[in-house]
Amino acid sequence: MLKLPPFNILRPRNRDELNAGIAGCKDEFKFLGGGTDLINNMKKRLYPAASLISLKRVEDLSFITYDQERDQLKIGATTTLTDLAAAPEISNSIPAIAATVATIAAPPIRNRATIGGNLCLDTRCYYYNQSQSWRQLAPICYKCGGDICNAAPGAKTCRAVFSADLPPLLIALGAEITIASGGDTRTIPLADFYTGSGAKPNVLQANEYITAITLNGCKNKKALYRKFRLRKALDFPLAGVALTFDDNPNGKFKNLKIVLNAVASGPLTLAEAALKLDGKAFNDADAIQLAVEAAMAAAAPIANVGSKPFYRKKMIGLLLKKMAAELAAEQEA
Repeated sequence: MLKLPPFNILRPRNRDELNAGIAGCKDEFKFLGGGTDLINNMKKRLYPAASLISLKRVEDLSFITYDQERDQLKIGATTTLTDLAAAPEISNSIPAIAATVATIAAPPIRNRATIGGNLCLDTRCYYYNQSQSWRQLAPICYKCGGDICNAAPGAKTCRAVFSADLPPLLIALGAEITIASGGDTRTIPLADFYTGSGAKPNVLQANEYITAITLNGCKNKKALYRKFRLRKALDFPLAGVALTFDDNPNGKFKNLKIVLNAVASGPLTLAEAALKLDGKAFNDADAIQLAVEAAMAAAAPIANVGSKPFYRKKMIGLLLKKMAAELAAEQEA
């Protein structure tokens, strides 16, 4: 049985206490949201942290607002996945977010997990997400500070896989995130938040944390996310596809965006595949096949999670076809 290492925990109630807690941490620390992934990885000694700084009680980090006049949705970073899925602001503006949340993990985990934590979910790999004693039997990999990828020995960088479900959908929707450090904040596109590196999957520095997610232009957007996993609960995705486009009565993809999940070290935006479908009908078999081929060619899975790479590439194509068929059936109904 794996045990947690000793650590201190700080529970600030506002930004001033939070900033003071960050400044007072002399050793390595981690921010704690729901802790559904962090605590498990600490048991495996993946994260050396003498202190945890909980964000859950910080008063202005948990909220959901929708400004109808500006057509703007804002979500606080410590909003739980359960609250996110249940919020009328979500179901009335972008119901695909709630539908995606319903596929993540299981209800007890969603009750604790936060949207900020999901955006910051670490990359995963068979050779990394193991106990400390197990990892000592293998060469030290890039993600642990070494110079090899145990899953792909010839690779020049870490190939650990990105598998958080919300980011691909939110990227396709053009989401922005606000990042805070001390009294300073900056807002960047969510797409720019991810590095594509398995070793360091996002741009956050040690003292930075997400405060909010913003979505503009929510009206008249159609969005879907579908994924492949071995079980319908608990499992991380082994392949995923997010689609967004302008809703229209003509049954066509307009301003289409496609983002893949779980087949690379970050969310993978597919410009070429989207271009082959943009302006085409939901039931245009030739255009769909061209987009499927482009999507499968762009997917780059390796053998570091529980399904063979060729099968995960195939599932990308099948998911894309299934989504187009769903839209065509809905259009004809």
